[in-house]
Amino acid sequence: MKRIAIIQPSFLPWLGYFEQMARADVFVHFDDVQYTRKDWRNRNRLKSPGGVQTVTVPVGKHDYGVTLVNEIRTGDVPQWREKLIQQISGWYAKAPFFPTVFPEIREIILACGPGLVELNYALTDALRRHLGIATPQFKSSDIPDKPEDKNLKIIAICKHHGADLLYDGKAAQSFIDLDLFAAHGVTVIFQDYQHTPYPQRWGGEFVSHLSALDLLLNCGPAARDILLSSPVPEALHAL
Repeated sequence: MKRIAIIQPSFLPWLGYFEQMARADVFVHFDDVQYTRKDWRNRNRLKSPGGVQTVTVPVGKHDYGVTLVNEIRTGDVPQWREKLIQQISGWYAKAPFFPTVFPEIREIILACGPGLVELNYALTDALRRHLGIATPQFKSSDIPDKPEDKNLKIIAICKHHGADLLYDGKAAQSFIDLDLFAAHGVTVIFQDYQHTPYPQRWGGEFVSHLSALDLLLNCGPAARDILLSSPVPEALHAL
């Protein structure tokens, strides 16, 4: 079976995002859906001396419930890029693999244009290369004439790429119509990502569900094995 993962572009995504990418034969950035506020499109979590902190990219004005993810522009906030770089540097400058990973991240943040998805694509691409993931990537917006219905739209993306198995996040259980997918010849398996603890800065208990950048800065070349150490769903493993 040909496996596909379809996920909205996220800012410095978490480990589960990259686990889906790594286990898929095709990865699609779901970029032509409505932008949602206070979501992972423009923010993520990192660890600081004071505990978990949320790092955010400001976004410009948009029509709530209308503007698509790929239409969002970064906000006109003075020196937000420099502030973001200073935050990450301040928290991770002494992490073991900061010198080998962060310079590229810094350059992307400084050089990327005003489009939020372009920033997210570039950062995600850098992280996935450091994680040793080679899954081909595509954009849903490049597929013409998709249905408006969310389930049918995802099915159309699967069909376009010749995929008959969708590896989706656990949150998708709330809207995925399994019978409809089955009727179109697509099997759906939901992720159940389980973090393996790894060494982190600032002591204390291990903190899960951070950006994958935390794993890479702390563990470098070992990050891929840690990322993929989560048990594979039995149904996925059997196929």
